[in-house]
Amino acid sequence: MHVRLYELTVILVAELEDHKAAAEEIAEVVRGLGAEVEKVDLWGKKRFAYPIKKQQEGFYAMITMKAPADQIRELDRVLGLRQQVLRHLVVSLDEE
Repeated sequence: MHVRLYELTVILVAELEDHKAAAEEIAEVVRGLGAEVEKVDLWGKKRFAYPIKKQQEGFYAMITMKAPADQIRELDRVLGLRQQVLRHLVVSLDEE
């Protein structure tokens, strides 16, 4: 099982009461999939260039993690099911 370094960028619904708690909840999901969370960065609210799911703004958070490559598809699936997540993107930081 090959572990790689990834960045997970998440856009949360802007109306949430506690964005830090929501980001930590997502970090727990990541840990539950066997990944090691290195850092959780909260970027704050930003206005979108165009509406996403009828929302005009969202709260950005970035999670740096080491995860098994085979768990990324499952992470995509789980985050896609979460109501508070408008968008997410996982990028591999490992150099090939």
